[in-house]
Amino acid sequence: MGRRARPPRSRSTTDRPTVSRRTAMKLAWNPPGRMATWLILGNALMVVALVAMTTLSLWSHRRTETDRARDVVENLAQSIASDVGAELRNTDNALATVALRYRSAPQSLGQDEMVARLLEEQHGLLPQIAALRIADVNGTVTRGLTRGERPFNIGDRDYFIQARKTDAMVISEPVNSRTQGHWCIILARRLIDHEGRFNGVVYAVVTAQHFVDRFSGVSLGPSGAVSLRSDGMRLVARYSAIEPASTQGFGERLLSGESQRALSQNPERGVYVTPTALDRVERITAYRKVSGYPMTLFTGMSSEYFLAGWRNQVVQQSLLAALVALAVAAVSWLIHRIHRGERRSKIALQRLAREQDAMLQNDLIGMVRVRDSRAVWGNPALERMFGYGPGEIVGQPAEMLFLSPQEHAHTRDVSRATIRTDGRFHTQLRMRRKDGSEFWVDLHGTVASETESMWMLVDIDALKRSEEQAQHLALRDVLTNLPNRRLFEEKVGDALNTARRTGRGFAVCYLDLDGFKLINDRHGHEAGDEVLTQVARRLQELVRSNDVVARLGGDEFAILLSGTHRAEDVEQLLQRCLFSIQRRITLDSGEKVTVGASMGAVLGTSGDTGRELLRAADEAMYAVKRSGKGQIHVVEHPHSEWAVAA
Repeated sequence: MGRRARPPRSRSTTDRPTVSRRTAMKLAWNPPGRMATWLILGNALMVVALVAMTTLSLWSHRRTETDRARDVVENLAQSIASDVGAELRNTDNALATVALRYRSAPQSLGQDEMVARLLEEQHGLLPQIAALRIADVNGTVTRGLTRGERPFNIGDRDYFIQARKTDAMVISEPVNSRTQGHWCIILARRLIDHEGRFNGVVYAVVTAQHFVDRFSGVSLGPSGAVSLRSDGMRLVARYSAIEPASTQGFGERLLSGESQRALSQNPERGVYVTPTALDRVERITAYRKVSGYPMTLFTGMSSEYFLAGWRNQVVQQSLLAALVALAVAAVSWLIHRIHRGERRSKIALQRLAREQDAMLQNDLIGMVRVRDSRAVWGNPALERMFGYGPGEIVGQPAEMLFLSPQEHAHTRDVSRATIRTDGRFHTQLRMRRKDGSEFWVDLHGTVASETESMWMLVDIDALKRSEEQAQHLALRDVLTNLPNRRLFEEKVGDALNTARRTGRGFAVCYLDLDGFKLINDRHGHEAGDEVLTQVARRLQELVRSNDVVARLGGDEFAILLSGTHRAEDVEQLLQRCLFSIQRRITLDSGEKVTVGASMGAVLGTSGDTGRELLRAADEAMYAVKRSGKGQIHVVEHPHSEWAVAA
C-alpha cells in the first residue's frame, strides 16, 4: 500500500481528485437560445403535420380496404346462404312428397315395398343427404336402413317430438349421430295415414361434413372461415383454412361478444369485426339468415389478410415521413452543431463532477490516495472510519493505519507485485484506528498514476464478528457452551491423526445421566437445564486442559482424553467424574437433587477410525445401561468387543 518514503508535503487543492462545488455551479446547463427554440418549435410543427397527413392518408386507405373486404364477405354470405337454402328447400320438397304419397296410399300388403321404392327414388334426387329414413309412431327406425344396420329408436330426440305436432318441416339443432358417430342436422316431417292418424316421421340426415366440403371451395384467404349455425346459434358446420379438418365447437353455442351484439340488433344480416371465439383470429365477418329456414350463414376474412396491402402502405408512408423528419432534423443539427456540442460538454462535465463528488464523499467506503507511502488525500468516510479529524490523515505515513511496521511492509510488497501484474490488489486484514483499537477492513488498491496508487477501504468488522459468532454457535452447545457433537467428532479425528503420527494413545468416553428424566418431570425443564449446566461445569473442572468435554444432546456427554494408553487410568478418571456427578446439586429454587451416570469408554489406536471409536464408546455406555446403570465400562479392543456383542 505504499512506496519509498519521501518528506510529507502540505495538502493542496490539486491533491483532491474531484471538482469543487464552485466549478460545478459554473458548469450549470444554459438553456438554448432563441434560434434553437424556434427551430425546435418548427421541427415539432413539421413532425405534427407529417404525422397528421400520414395518419389521414392511412386511415382513408384502411377504410377503403375494409369496405372492399366487407363487400366480399357480404356477397359470399348471400351466395352461400342462397345455396344452403336451395338444398334445404329440395330436401323439404322431397320429405313433403314422401309424406303426401304415404298419406294417399291405402294400407295394403304392398305398402312396405312402395315406401322403400319411394325412399330410394327421393334419396337419389338428394345427393346432399346422407340418409332418408322413416320412424314409426314410437320412434323406431325400420325403413331406410342400410344393409346390416339394426333398427334403432329416435323417440327421445327433440326433432321427433316436434315433428309429430306440426305439418311443417322441422330442422333439428346439430346432433351427434348415434349410429355413425358424426355431426349432422335432421330435417323431418310427420307421416299421416289415409285416415288422418299420426303414423311416424320421415327424416333426412345432412352431415356437417357435407357443408364443410361445400365451404372448402370458398376463397377467403389463408385464414378465412365459413360456418353455419342453427336458429339457437349452435354450430352446425365450420370450415377454417387454418384447421380444415377440425370439428372444434360443433354443437356448441360459442360466440364472441361483438357477434352477439350484432345479432341482437339485426338477426337477419350484418357485418362485424372481432376475434373469432373459436380460434381468436380477428376477422371481418358477414352473416345472412337462410331464407325460409332457421339457419344463419357466417363468412369471415382475417384482418391480417385483407389489411396486408394497407400494412405495406403503413411501412412505406411511415418511412417516407421519417426520412423527411430526419432530413429537417439533420439540417437543424448542422446549424446548431457547435452550440449543442458545447452545451453537451458542459452537461457531461457537470454530471461527471457530481458523480465523482458523490462517489468520493460517500459515507460507506473510505478512499485514500497514496504517494511514496504517504496519504496525499483522504475522503471523510476514511477519516470517520479511523477516527481522525478532517485533513488529519493527509501527509501522514500509511503504516500508522497498520497493526505493525512489519505488516505494513509485507502488505506493501505483496500489493506492489500484484498491482504490477494484474493492475489491482485485494485483501482483508486487521488495521488500527487512532485510538489504538483494531478492526477488520476490506482493502482494494489500484494504480492511479506512475507515482500514485488509489485505495478503497470498507469496514467489515461487524461482518467478521458475525461470522465468528456464527462459527461459535455452529460448534458449541447453547446451554453449556461445551463443544457439540460436530466439534467433538472433529476433535476425535484430530486425536486419531496425532496418534497415527506420534503413537500417543487417547480414549473416547460416553456418559448418560441416570435419573435426569425424573428431575425434568418433577421440577420442570428449567431445573433440568440447571442440572446439565452443573454437570458440565464439574466435568470440565476434573479433566486436563488438553482434554475435551462435549455435550452430544439431551443428557448425553462425551469426553476425549489425550495421551492415555491404559484402561486403568481412564477408569480412575471416570470414577472421579462419576463421584462428582453424584454429589448433590442445589437448584436455584433451593431444592436439592441428585443424578447418576452410566459411562462407557474405548481406547483409541492408530489403526481405528473415528467412526469406529465413537460407535464403540456408545456401545460400551449402553452395555452399562443394560446391566444396571451407575457403572463404568472401558473397552480396550473395540473390534473384539463388537464381535462378542454380535
